[in-house]
Amino acid sequence: MLLVKLGFLLPVFVVCGQLYLFAVTRQGVEKQDYCRGVGIGYFTIGTVSLVSRDVYFTFGGLILIMLGLRLIAHGLDRLDKQIFIDRHDDSSKD
Repeated sequence: MLLVKLGFLLPVFVVCGQLYLFAVTRQGVEKQDYCRGVGIGYFTIGTVSLVSRDVYFTFGGLILIMLGLRLIAHGLDRLDKQIFIDRHDDSSKD
C-alpha cells in the first residue's frame, strides 16, 4: 500500500513543481494571473489533502499549502516598483 501512495504522490509533486516553475517564469500581468490561479489551486488541493489522515498526504498537503501561499504572494507583487508606498517625507518636520 505504501508503494501505491508514493507512486501516486511522486508524479503529482513533479507536475506541481513544473506548474510552479511555469507560473514563476512568466512576466508582467501574465505572471500575476498564473501565480494567483495556480497558488489558489495548490492551497485548495493542500487543504483537501489534510482531510486524509494519512501521514504522506498530510505532509504533501502542507507542502502544497506553503507553495500555494508563496505563489499567491508572487501574484500580489506590484508591477511598477518605482513608487515606494512607505516613503518617508522629510519636509513635514516642524
